[in-house]
Amino acid sequence: MESGPVQILAVAFPIAARLEGRIAEEIDRLERSGAIRVLDFVFLHRDETTGALVRLDFDGADGEGRVSMLLEGAGNGAGDGLSNAFRLTADDVREAADALDPGTSAGFMIFEHLWARGLRDAIAETGGVAFAEGFLTPDAVAALAR
Repeated sequence: MESGPVQILAVAFPIAARLEGRIAEEIDRLERSGAIRVLDFVFLHRDETTGALVRLDFDGADGEGRVSMLLEGAGNGAGDGLSNAFRLTADDVREAADALDPGTSAGFMIFEHLWARGLRDAIAETGGVAFAEGFLTPDAVAALAR
């Protein structure tokens, strides 16, 4: 199966976060433009009043999404290697959920960078092998600009 680089993104939202659909709109725009393909997401929210943990999976409230399967191992061992590849485990997600203060949220999204498929193909066709990839923090980028 042809694939671009796949990334997991974990985001924390403080109690003052304005979750008004702006992020969903941007994800939709990126998908429609062909830049990314969302493979899965999990959104966790600690209710401010009751303290109950609300979990929303890509496959809906009743289904276990692929994020859950990847992070929890899906009972077949396959997910263990994938979660290790992301350096994020089911315990990390549980720890994040347990650490949510009332009114705060966290989101985990796995997505493919469709725009990079051609670059990945060109590297492979020339015999190149990617041996490191990742994203720089804004602080690291600022340090490079000095």
